[in-house]
Amino acid sequence: MRYDRGETRGATYGSEAKGKDLLHAVIGMFVLGLGSIGASETANTDREDLIRVGIERLLSMQEEDGAWPYEGVYRVRGEIPIGYRVGGTALVCQAILYGATREDSNATRAMERGIELILKELKDDLMAARKDYRYDVRVWGQACALELFCRLLKTNRATEFEADIKASVMKLTAALLEEEIEGGGWNYAGRRRHASFVTAPVVQALLFARAAGAVVPDEVLNRSRQVLQASRVPNGAFKYSGIVKGDAEKDSRAKVPGAIGRSPLCETTLLLLGEGDGNAIKNALDAFHEHWDELENRRKKIGTHKPPYGIAPYYFYFAHRYAAQAISTLPTAARSAEQKRLLEKLLRTRDADGTWNDRVFARSRNYGTAMVVIALMGDGFPLPPSNERVTVP
Repeated sequence: MRYDRGETRGATYGSEAKGKDLLHAVIGMFVLGLGSIGASETANTDREDLIRVGIERLLSMQEEDGAWPYEGVYRVRGEIPIGYRVGGTALVCQAILYGATREDSNATRAMERGIELILKELKDDLMAARKDYRYDVRVWGQACALELFCRLLKTNRATEFEADIKASVMKLTAALLEEEIEGGGWNYAGRRRHASFVTAPVVQALLFARAAGAVVPDEVLNRSRQVLQASRVPNGAFKYSGIVKGDAEKDSRAKVPGAIGRSPLCETTLLLLGEGDGNAIKNALDAFHEHWDELENRRKKIGTHKPPYGIAPYYFYFAHRYAAQAISTLPTAARSAEQKRLLEKLLRTRDADGTWNDRVFARSRNYGTAMVVIALMGDGFPLPPSNERVTVP
């Protein structure tokens, strides 16, 4: 993540952000150290138990106002930006939606408090559609909230919020369509070019929205498909941002080790758009495991895009969540071995208290734990609807 001037309501960036990053690192490393001391390599590997403990920890981390905010360096007026509050809360609610039973009244009430918080925050001007150039994470919050709301409607869990949720689905869809970059795709760090790791999740949210009755023009999805295809480097990696021009592999972030966090996601999204390749997904998963140490080298470290591959710590559990999604697209017979391979990686990085955190900030623990709980669910966390008649065996 880089820090661009432009947020008129007081974005924190540059050297000041680095100073805050270091301060949080000192505090965070102390807290995380307490959580990881004595972590056992023989921890329970039963998925249901791992999910149960993860949900319990998430419930304990909910804040007084109902939020589960994601925390990073980026600030607006010295506070966590609203896009992070909405996005982080929506992701935890998704984990609870599928990871807790309907009979768990504590989990249901916590999720409802999260939904209330999201509906309230979406009324803020900083969550409205915006097309001007600036560093702005609202698109992340919009996409996460949209996916959550569509999943709630699909599972008949919208309850008393159904009218507001349906209205929000339409508004969020319209906002994302308005924020599409010329030529296709989305980005949160400007409007010069799309970012593959942003475009793909937004596309998935829009596929959910279309299935929920929102109007998502074919040409928007066609442009998304084209820019994602144009972002694929011959080596199988996907560029961080922009499309392939010339010798893309000279870009450190276009080399396979630097792209393993987004390649499974992008390949899966192309499959959902009717242009994917099952072999390409398998290759992306193989590359994920082959170069996994490059992700691990950046987990719980300060700073963002560091050499040699420009990997930032916050891609760690993002990568695992979408690797799990990619596994769900494989033929049924191939999934078990891949799920075991991913579980082994997840267990390596679990803290002693049953949570996961890839950053040095305490509040990013709820994000990491939610992403892992979603990953652990495997096929129990449904794929987005396909745009074309694509059959997943």
